[in-house]
Amino acid sequence: MLERALYNTAFSQSWGRQMRFITGPRQSGKTTVSKLKLAKSKPPGVYYLWDLRAVRKRYKENELFFTQDTSRSKGKTWVCFDELHKMPKWKNILKGIYDQTEDRYQFIVTGSAKLDLFRKAGDSLSGRYFTFHLFPLCHGELRDAKRLGIAVADRAADFIEQALDRSIPPKGILSDLLAYGGFPEPFLRHSESFMRKWAEGYLDRVINEDIGALTRIIDREYIFDLYNLLPEMVGSPISQRSLSSHLELSAPTVKNHLRRLGDFFLTFRVSPYGKNIKRAILQASKIYLYDWTRIRGEAARFENFVACELNVLVHLWGDASGEKFSLFYVRDKEKRETDFLVLKNDKPWCLFEAKLSDGPVVRHHLNNAEALGGIPVVQVCREDGIAMRQKKDVFRISAARLF
Repeated sequence: MLERALYNTAFSQSWGRQMRFITGPRQSGKTTVSKLKLAKSKPPGVYYLWDLRAVRKRYKENELFFTQDTSRSKGKTWVCFDELHKMPKWKNILKGIYDQTEDRYQFIVTGSAKLDLFRKAGDSLSGRYFTFHLFPLCHGELRDAKRLGIAVADRAADFIEQALDRSIPPKGILSDLLAYGGFPEPFLRHSESFMRKWAEGYLDRVINEDIGALTRIIDREYIFDLYNLLPEMVGSPISQRSLSSHLELSAPTVKNHLRRLGDFFLTFRVSPYGKNIKRAILQASKIYLYDWTRIRGEAARFENFVACELNVLVHLWGDASGEKFSLFYVRDKEKRETDFLVLKNDKPWCLFEAKLSDGPVVRHHLNNAEALGGIPVVQVCREDGIAMRQKKDVFRISAARLF
């Protein structure tokens, strides 16, 4: 079983009595990591899938039904409720259960977009839970999940220097991730034909079952069409006007569809950052895919991979530390761009530029770093064997070494 970096963070005793809400894309491993916690716990935990009629029936007969299965347990017992949010008024159900039993039980609540969307509506569970994010596999998990789960160093330069000092990574992990993607099932299969069929089935389920069930969008073929256009646009600011013309839809409809693709974990958005950048222009956001195997171009696929790795890290760091990390990009009026900017507590922390091959870091990245307060700039390359400092706080490093 693959070890996940989130495991030690989400189930740390430092979070006390609060329920653990684990959210993220479908089939990214939320149920697996939860069941692992139940199996390792003493006493062993119990798992309930609310998709099953038998579970719902037991609840209707006795709202504390799970206590019957743990009556002989000594000490606090972990209980996992999977897909509970499919029940009407699920937050009230959970609030009632939690308030009556928190002295003897600790709860894990798992779900994908549905849980994340419904969680944001209202605050009846306020103060009773912490949210954690589980995304598809990243390079660091396949190399050393325990290391990745540790909170980030205060200084970005310390984080980069730790990577420079790291041992040479095993060969093949990066190539396999780029080829088969980060979702556990196709990655472990290592089969291109399986990956392609899995990807189409996955897209169909998310759009027809999830988006279809939870939105008022009737003609979902337009969402399929929109999603299939995005692989060719990765790395560039998205023009909603161009998409509107191509799909023959209104701009507000395209904007809504793009938002839904993000809400349901098919894509994520990286917005432009303009503060303190001379001659900066607030361009449209860039859109990246969680399934980068759909991207044909080698450079665009690698940039999307780097975006996903950074997206995982900012969420892991935030989940572990309680601090706020976020991901942006920088582009000026001359269309000179730095691919990614990480903010820590809303302050610029580190710049990242994705490149297939190594070479000197070009001047405008250094200018951006200086304008943002002298933060480090890191050129991340696909090429193996690169680990160097070009000058103070300017680094060039292989993706396999950095991540």
